[in-house]
Amino acid sequence: MDWFKHIDWHIWIATIILIVAFREGALWLMTQFSHPELGNLVGLMSLLIVLSLWRFFGHIPSNLIETNNKIMKESAFAFLPISAGSLIMLVHMGEKIPTFLIVLFISTLIPLWVYAKIAKRWL
Repeated sequence: MDWFKHIDWHIWIATIILIVAFREGALWLMTQFSHPELGNLVGLMSLLIVLSLWRFFGHIPSNLIETNNKIMKESAFAFLPISAGSLIMLVHMGEKIPTFLIVLFISTLIPLWVYAKIAKRWL
C-alpha cells in the first residue's frame, strides 16, 4: 500500500473529470443533432484539439501526461467484454463478415492509428 501514498489524487481526479466532461459534453451535443453514436468520436477529437492547442500555446503538465498514460494502460481491460460480444456477433453474421470487417477497420483502426501518431508527435 506504499504506492497508494505516492499518487497525486488532485491530478487523477482532474484528468478523469476532464475526460468524462468532454465525452459527456460531446454526447449531449451529438444527441441534439440526433446522432448520439458520434458522441465518443466527437469527444475524443475535441479533447485532442484542446490538448493540441494547450500544447501549442503553453505547456501541458508532465503529471497530467503521466496520469493519462496510466489510465490508458489500465483501461485496456475494459475492452475485453466488448471483444467477447463482438466475437459472438461475428459468428451470427455469416456472409456479411467481410463488409463488417472493412467498416470496423476504417472506423476504428485508422482513426486510432492517426490519433496515436498525432499524440506521439504533439503531446
